[in-house]
Amino acid sequence: MKLSLSAERPGPDVHDPNRVSLRMRLLLFGLLGLGLTIMAATLWFTIARPVKVVPRIKPLPAFALEDQYGLPINSSDLLGRQVVINFTYTGCGETCAAQRQSLVELREALRADGRLGRQVIFLTVSFDPARDTREVLQRYAVQLGADRETWRFVTGSASELKALIGGELGIYYGPPDAAGQIKHAQNVLLVDSNGIFRARYKGETLEQAKLLRDLGMVIEELGSTGAMRQVYEASHIFLCYPPD
Repeated sequence: MKLSLSAERPGPDVHDPNRVSLRMRLLLFGLLGLGLTIMAATLWFTIARPVKVVPRIKPLPAFALEDQYGLPINSSDLLGRQVVINFTYTGCGETCAAQRQSLVELREALRADGRLGRQVIFLTVSFDPARDTREVLQRYAVQLGADRETWRFVTGSASELKALIGGELGIYYGPPDAAGQIKHAQNVLLVDSNGIFRARYKGETLEQAKLLRDLGMVIEELGSTGAMRQVYEASHIFLCYPPD
């Protein structure tokens, strides 16, 4: 009887260092490829800047003031619509004329395209509470042709106003002089519908086209969903801001 012995073919050794090394190399190549793809996409996004965004500066500080009818208004009452805010006093004559005219023209432009009240409202904050009483603010609103639904005029105590305007927002205004005139920075702010302070403009030379552009960009950004929303977030990360 003839016996034949056949050698068993050894199975793969899971501990074979060559196989582990191969797997590791494939993993490293995969990670390297992913890293290069991300780097290339990042470089393209940084250079091409396919989507521009208006910067997010900081949340609008909380406040509680009163409007021209004595009704309370809080920072939370402004949520849901973009807000154009300016800081002044009704006794500011020729010095503030350009800012007043620019704001009125901006309001009319927004009215014409259907965004006034629906997407954008105005808020004027007076830092002269001793003279800007409810009655005075009401008359001032009438002079500007403002209605309470789209443009409110507010003030508060001297300490509250100083803490909000001079402190939190860093907008300068001094005490009234002998003639009742107040030196102040004529800043106009854009606050988005989430209560985030987005832009600051010079009221003396307020560029209507620039403010309308920024309003449109903010509205488009906050209305985005899905993948486009992530693109907007990336634009903030890479500082894809429009030119001044």
